Amino acid sequence: MRLLARRPSSDAPAAAAGETFALLRAGFLAVFATVVLASCAYVPVAVDGVTTRPDIAARDSDNPWVFVPTGAWITRDTVTPVSVGACPAAACPERIAVAVIEARGAEARTLMRSLRQPGALVTRLAEGNRRRIALVEAAQRTVPAAVAARRMPHRVASRTRPLRHRAFTGFQLEMRRENGPARLAHAAVLGRQSGAAVKVVIVIGDKAGPVADAVRTVADANL
Repeated sequence: MRLLARRPSSDAPAAAAGETFALLRAGFLAVFATVVLASCAYVPVAVDGVTTRPDIAARDSDNPWVFVPTGAWITRDTVTPVSVGACPAAACPERIAVAVIEARGAEARTLMRSLRQPGALVTRLAEGNRRRIALVEAAQRTVPAAVAARRMPHRVASRTRPLRHRAFTGFQLEMRRENGPARLAHAAVLGRQSGAAVKVVIVIGDKAGPVADAVRTVADANL
C-alpha cells in the first residue's frame, strides 16, 4: 500500500493550521540545505511508502516531496536515520514530514519504553516548555515590556494516546498553545523491536487524521 494523494483542502481551519507547518517546513529545508552543502557526494534517500500525486508523479521536477541524504548526517553510533523526507508544497496530498530511524543498545531500550508509555514524554515536554519560558523571562528583564512580550514563548499543552497497528507499537501526540490563536501540531510514532534494535517511523503534520494514516502506511513499508 502506498500513501496516495488527495486534493488539498481549502477550508479556513486548514489554512490556519498550515501556519504551524510553515515553521516545520522552514526548519526542515534549513536542515536539508545544510546537509546538501556539507556533502554533495551523498544522494537523498526516499522514504518507502510515500508517493506524490499520480498526475505529476512521472515528472521529477514537479515532485513535491523533498528527501535528505541521510548518509551525510553525523549521529550517535546507536541512532541512525534511515530516511527522512517532507512534503511542504501546495501540491502535496497532506503537508507532513516523515522520518525512519533505527536505534540500538540503551537508546533502543529507552525508545521502546517511550513507545509503550508515552506519558513520560508529555511530562518532559511540559518541563522543557517551563524551563524555556523561565530562561527567556530572565533574559528579557532589561527589555521594554512590549518587546519582551513578543519574544516570550507560548505555554504549550501536550497529550498522547496509544496507537497500535498490526505488530507495531506507538502513540499519537498533540501539542497546542494554552492561550491565544490555536496552533496545533500532531505527531504519530510507530515502532517495532527486532533483537537489540528498534526501528521507528515518525510523522509530523498539522492534521491528526492524515498524520495517523501516513504513519501506518510508512510503517507497513519500512518496519
